[in-house]
Amino acid sequence: MSVFISHSRQNGSAALKLYERLSQRGVPAWLDIRELDAGEDWSQRVAAAIEAAEAFVVLVGPGAEPDQSQHFEWQQITEHEFYLDAMKPMVPVVFGSAETPGFLRARQALVVDPATIDFDRLADRIAEALRTPDATIDHEQLER
Repeated sequence: MSVFISHSRQNGSAALKLYERLSQRGVPAWLDIRELDAGEDWSQRVAAAIEAAEAFVVLVGPGAEPDQSQHFEWQQITEHEFYLDAMKPMVPVVFGSAETPGFLRARQALVVDPATIDFDRLADRIAEALRTPDATIDHEQLER
């Protein structure tokens, strides 16, 4: 299962640690800072990776708004309506009190304290959620 990790530059370090922990668990992840070479067309490669992804991990926060790069990623996810596919796991990881974006509100968010993140435990929780796509759906929110 190919997992696209969406992140802002502000949480790039956390994204890299999560990428490494997921890889250690046999979860093939795609992260721009690991997959792109200098000089490549970032938007073209990211759009292709999103389209090819079988699942998504979306890091939200700690800031109030995503940066320009993450906004592009979210735009690609919503344009393809991947967030509406109940069989496509999508795991929001929310740092602290950041607000979950609207397109992710019907998904079960994993809320973490940015000061004390246990990346091994977080990777275990994400790997489990990816194995059971229905577990990533917040059925209560979906019914609203």
